[in-house]
Amino acid sequence: MSMKRYLIITAMLLFTSISYAQIGFGTSGGLDIYQRYSNPDDDIAYSASGNVLLNFIFGPKIWVGGKKISLSVEGQVNLGLTSLAIKDFKGLGAVSFPVMAKLNFNGLSGFYQGFAPGFAVGGGLQWSKTELYYLSDEYEDKGVVRNFNRTFIVELDLGVGSFGNILYGYIRYGMDFDDKASSLNIGFIADINYSFKKKHIPYKKPEAPLN
Repeated sequence: MSMKRYLIITAMLLFTSISYAQIGFGTSGGLDIYQRYSNPDDDIAYSASGNVLLNFIFGPKIWVGGKKISLSVEGQVNLGLTSLAIKDFKGLGAVSFPVMAKLNFNGLSGFYQGFAPGFAVGGGLQWSKTELYYLSDEYEDKGVVRNFNRTFIVELDLGVGSFGNILYGYIRYGMDFDDKASSLNIGFIADINYSFKKKHIPYKKPEAPLN
């Protein structure tokens, strides 16, 4: 199937889903198992910073759609408390703020009644900063500056979902082709569609009355 035909079919499915759309409000939170941010090269210090420990993610999320397909918009705070550059230690910490729109399918739609696998694809913008809460005087005196860098991001999610509860692994890559900044995030996220979950509380058989 050609890419053009695939996009047309996807657009038709999305239009059909949104025609009978539900709206859900919830949260997105999880952990990165690896993250790496690269600053523009300043010819003074090593540009990149990475981390595999204590990377926390949280933010709001909105879904519009149905059981098979939905469109979501989300914003997150991704805080890496121990991020550093081993090659030349300049400081600690990293933070990023991704803002994305995604197409979510089946179990990841946020509106699936039952249990099913699913996937999502999306993209947007991310602002990242390394050496967040400490930059050594040595490198600061050399002229090293760590500002927020913008990257254009794409993301792929694979996981499962059931009645508004969603768990998936994700990989997100970003690049700014003008200043060569880049970002890479890999981890696990749990989404909760509170609006949908509240409407579908699991049925509980009433207890028999006492005699």
